[in-house]
Order: sequence, then structure tokens, then C-alpha cells
Amino acid sequence: MARPIIGITPGYDEKGEKIFVKDGYYNGIIKAGGLPSILPLTDEEAVLEEFFGICGGFLLCGGPDMDARRFGEENLPCNGEISPLRDSMEIYIAKRAIELGKPVFGICRGIQVMNVALGGTLYQDISSQNRDRRVLKHSQDAPKWYPTHEIFIEEGTKVWRAFMKEKADVNSFHHQAVKDVASGFRVTSRTSDGMVESIEYEGHPFAVGVQWHPEVMWEKNDLHLELFREFVRQASETG
Repeated sequence: MARPIIGITPGYDEKGEKIFVKDGYYNGIIKAGGLPSILPLTDEEAVLEEFFGICGGFLLCGGPDMDARRFGEENLPCNGEISPLRDSMEIYIAKRAIELGKPVFGICRGIQVMNVALGGTLYQDISSQNRDRRVLKHSQDAPKWYPTHEIFIEEGTKVWRAFMKEKADVNSFHHQAVKDVASGFRVTSRTSDGMVESIEYEGHPFAVGVQWHPEVMWEKNDLHLELFREFVRQASETG
């Protein structure tokens, strides 16, 4: 069977005027049985629509903060670097993939894009916007592959089926997080401090966002490749 083509949204070095994708993303797709293809960075909808006819699924990678105006807020001092072009492109892909039933997998920034695309909001900064309660360290200084906290997973969800248990250890590299969950999404895991760690769009073959970074964990722990495998399998069947 031919490998399904997976369109990967790129990072963008604005000063150097070049796009890039870190190797854990595309190697994860290859290992899971897919054929990764780095997409051009563009907000031209006609061009993006062409890729919906080519790609079996889309991977939304990690990256900079989102423009808070995308979810109806002003940018606070705690909000960091933003990429307006990535915001436009990825929001469009997330919306259309869900509308068309096309598999889409969002990692770190990707989960945030998916939530915002359908009307949800974000914490611009977890620590400064949750001073009334204890929060975990969500941006670790440990090696990238090393898990620093647990997530608590809802049984029967795609994330649960990946790990086949109610708790899993994950890494953490973010200061923003899903706040108000967009209509249609279900929260499928949280941390002990209540932060959203994964969401899934109900009734969709595979529209999953995770806040951790499985692309830098799967070489050390094969369980973190399971979501890649299910994503690619669904892309093969529905793409």
C-alpha cells in the first residue's frame, strides 16, 4: 500500500527568510508509515486547497506564540514572538481539515492553533495568569526527550488508546495553553494542576492536539510513536 502523504507545516526564520522542520516530526511520520512533505509557508487559500487534494493528513508543528488578537484579546507583555503568516496558514488548515474530515495532528503550538481555529482561547502565559493557584513547571530545563510530569487521560480516547493507561509521563516546553475549549473539542487529558494536555474533535476520524512533544520522545519510548501511527493509518484510510 502506498504511504499517505502528510503535509507538515514549517517553522519560519523571518530574518533568514527560510522555512524549516525539525527532524523528529518528519522522521516520526516516516517511522509511522507516512510520506512527509514540508509545505510552503503561505496564506494563499487557493494554494492550500490544492494540498487538500494531495495530502492525506496534516501535521501542525510546534513554534512561536499565537497573536492573541486571533482569540479576541490584546497581546500582553507575557506574549512572545508571533508569526502572522503561520497563524493564517495553520488556522486555515485546521478549520478545513476538520470541515472535510481530513486527519490533522497538532503538537504544542499545534493544539493551540486547533483550539483557536474553532473559537477557543489560550492562556497567554500560564504562570502569570494563574497566580491564585499552584501550577507546575511547564517549560522544562531537562533534556527534551525526558518526561517531567504526568498527564491524566480520559479512558476510551485516542490518546488513551495510544498509551493504554490512565496516566503517562510527558515532556513540557510551553508557557501558553488551552484555556476555553472550542465547541466540538473534548479535553482528553490534563496535568495535575488542571492544564489541558490534549484535545480531540468528536466524530472526526483523527483531529487530535497534544501539548507535549512526542516527536522528541519516541526514539527513547516507542509509546510516543503510537499517535503518529494512528494518525498515519487514518490518513491512509480517509485521505
